[in-house]
Amino acid sequence: MEINKNSEHVIKIESVTAKGFGVGNIGGFVFFVEGALPGDTVKIHVLKAKKSYGFGKIIEMLEPSPHRIDSACPVFDRCGGCQWQNCEYSAQLESKKKIVVDVLERIGGVKNPPVLDVLGMKNPTNYRNKAVFPVVPYDNKDGFAIGMFSARSHRIVEVENCNIQHPAHVQVLKVVKKYMRRNNISAYNETTHKGLMRFVMIRTSLATKEVMVVLVVNGNGLPLENRLAEDLTAIGVTTVVVSRHTAKNNLVLGEQFRVVTGSGFIKERIGHVTYQISAPSFFQINPVQTRVLYEIAVRQAELKGKVVIDAHVGAGGVSLYGAGLAKKTLGVDVVQEAISDGQNNAEINGIKNLEFICGKAEDILPPLLEAGEDIPDVMFLDPPRKGCDVELLNAIIKTRIKRVVYISCDPATLARDVKILSDGGYELKEAQPVDMFPHTGKVEVSCLLCR
Repeated sequence: MEINKNSEHVIKIESVTAKGFGVGNIGGFVFFVEGALPGDTVKIHVLKAKKSYGFGKIIEMLEPSPHRIDSACPVFDRCGGCQWQNCEYSAQLESKKKIVVDVLERIGGVKNPPVLDVLGMKNPTNYRNKAVFPVVPYDNKDGFAIGMFSARSHRIVEVENCNIQHPAHVQVLKVVKKYMRRNNISAYNETTHKGLMRFVMIRTSLATKEVMVVLVVNGNGLPLENRLAEDLTAIGVTTVVVSRHTAKNNLVLGEQFRVVTGSGFIKERIGHVTYQISAPSFFQINPVQTRVLYEIAVRQAELKGKVVIDAHVGAGGVSLYGAGLAKKTLGVDVVQEAISDGQNNAEINGIKNLEFICGKAEDILPPLLEAGEDIPDVMFLDPPRKGCDVELLNAIIKTRIKRVVYISCDPATLARDVKILSDGGYELKEAQPVDMFPHTGKVEVSCLLCR
């Protein structure tokens, strides 16, 4: 069947992808339709057509999914922050399980993968403890806008309210906007590389109510930044940091950090563990579900009396959470500030059996493992979205580490790495998805692989 660009077709949506596309089939031709939900029957306009798949845009809703609801967010269909505000929460969890099963079968080569039901939240709102808001030039009376990028674009959508962010975040934006207007602060232009304010990053603590604001600037600082810090402190912000970012790239944080007021960090508590978090340190964005995730990972690892290596330790993460059970743990991370936070966190919590090394896991661990000293019983993996470096996976296989607990925020790269480990003699015993990101297509998974 030939399908051409700009043609129109009726399609029944059968599933969704992690990026929020509805998926349907027309005569063996797979279509990805933005904004469509499983159960929708829609008429689409073909935007792109390849040999066996294409992308379409909804032009008419013929029969809505039984799971479709009215969204509480007026801009959810334009903002790139979340895609499923218009879908019943139980249906979101079912779709996320199907996403994990699909990639483990299709990419990971695992037959009948042992994927458990997704663990969701009792109250899936205002869960994000971290937000990054780009500041861009804009054709309005201010000359700038602060908000979220639309999905797969750099078109800005201004955020006046958000029911997945911590309530403090929007209040911070109001203060920053007022400061920029009052002092004629320019927004950074990524094309010309001119303008001062690039991003506003906000981190909050559910346990301590502390709020950190990181102002990312194309220069050394901001005019009257102490006055801005005072205004932010007046609404509950506990520390303000300026990050110097003059490089011509699209990274959020810059190369230097300077504390304007406060301690330069916040503290969060997950279960029995207190975590000190600085601006560049990685930390899970949903404290409630982080505890659920860590409990699962610790159970899967069977840590009691074991030697452990955590290849992506961050500010302590799951290794700090389970350190009381392990014999000893070595944590590795590429970010020096995260390693410093991790060392401080170990001291804060009285943990004596957790050591830290700064560097890339794929560079440090292979020679360490090949040396044959203190071969670990358990390996924790919690890589960024791109997944693990193949050299690291090969070192795990060569060293014959008995148990690998792989925490992933990207099921596709997880499945790719599971296949490498499976080909190297490991078996996937359990995959437990946790809904760390309600109302989005993203899902966190903790997997147990054993030799």
